[in-house]
Amino acid sequence: MINPLDWDLGNVPPGVAWGGVDEAGRGAWAGPVVAACAVLDGATVQKWGHVLRGVRDSKELKPEKREALAAELKALLPAYGIAEIDALAIDRENILEATMMAMRQSVTNLALRPRLLFIDGNRGPRTGLPERLVVDGDALSCAIGAASILAKAHRDALMIGLEEQHPGYGFGQHKGYGTALHRAQIRALGVSPVHRISYAPVAALQEVDEALRDALRHSLERCASVAELQAWVARELRPAYGRLKLVWVETLRRNYADRLAQLAEAEGLVQ
Repeated sequence: MINPLDWDLGNVPPGVAWGGVDEAGRGAWAGPVVAACAVLDGATVQKWGHVLRGVRDSKELKPEKREALAAELKALLPAYGIAEIDALAIDRENILEATMMAMRQSVTNLALRPRLLFIDGNRGPRTGLPERLVVDGDALSCAIGAASILAKAHRDALMIGLEEQHPGYGFGQHKGYGTALHRAQIRALGVSPVHRISYAPVAALQEVDEALRDALRHSLERCASVAELQAWVARELRPAYGRLKLVWVETLRRNYADRLAQLAEAEGLVQ
């Protein structure tokens, strides 16, 4: 099989920088979806080709090797970008659109804009740059493989952090994916604020709280400024998220938008 770096070099015009884009966490029940863009150019290949030839799909690497390679890539790549989209946005947009948002943001975050992007999968995020879709691209393309390593290592670190914030779920072990342990801990502890309640296996395990829904609606109505309204999301909605039905959250979002428009007009923030 051709080395992924050679595949890239055979599919990129000479003298241009190119990038690879991939995601991690699309199928997980909890936590964010993360996308990364890794940029390569001729000078980097000439200097660091011996490292880049070791790049593989992140799923083929043991965690320790993946973390070490991610750190090395961050040091040698001419540019890279990483972006996260959290569970609330995933539930609002759907996971496909949230993934596309993360991919676009990872490209926006680049310090160096490539001339061409290889995108893992069969749908492009419409970054505004020339895109080539590559099915199984994380195994074929060095740039996509590098992006997959960056995205996976970044997301694993986030999930380990979420285990500290929400102990007992095993986020550091299963990284939010739908394992038997994860299902058992949701049954024992309830759905957490970082779970994706639009996912059927999570929704099926929820213990919802109508009184909490009503309390949130009333507290939203009492917000007297745009600043209070924005603080309400972090202070009240996010901690309660796992005990709300998705349809309730959608109603609260509409109420939030209406209240935001009223307060912004009252404060002279809109013309």
